Amino acid sequence: MSSELRKIEEHPSKQVINKDNLPNNINKEDSERETDDVKEQPKKNLVTKIRDEWQLIARIIELAINALCLGLFYQPASKSANFTKHHLEQVGLLFLTFSGYLVINAVFIISRLIKDRIPFRTISLFSIIAAVLNFVAALLLIVDKKNKFQAMYYEPQMHLIGVLTSATVLCFVNTVVYGLDGVYTFLLKKDY
Repeated sequence: MSSELRKIEEHPSKQVINKDNLPNNINKEDSERETDDVKEQPKKNLVTKIRDEWQLIARIIELAINALCLGLFYQPASKSANFTKHHLEQVGLLFLTFSGYLVINAVFIISRLIKDRIPFRTISLFSIIAAVLNFVAALLLIVDKKNKFQAMYYEPQMHLIGVLTSATVLCFVNTVVYGLDGVYTFLLKKDY
């Protein structure tokens, strides 16, 4: 008996319930239910998990869209050598926006996985700047599509126009995602 008291005193949270020595007012079935309830941890449903990890989900979406924009812009830019020679500042800004935020989002995701905290103001600032840069990139893609294919004397390859249009649409989508991410992060004041 004294050894059981020592165990209970040492570990008060881990009390051993002997079913045979229960008081008369506690039923054995009730004690089994209580021990089963203690063992089970509440499971989070999908909505709760998404609500808890929305920043990580937004970063993964932003990373995927940046990679798609980079890939979709690369083919039309590499197909015409004159375009990159005459519009180097536009190409530089586009590649800087897509590849730069590809690396930045990868670093944010890795920091989340190693449980390193980044302040919410820094995350909001990066997201708002990314939204502005993606909006400017989308406008430049519209101008590039108009200028690039109007100055050609021969029939342009039609799939390049579709690829540039897809990159433009994805830039606008990425602008919205980055903007919402930045605003919600700042309003909720949730570190990443």
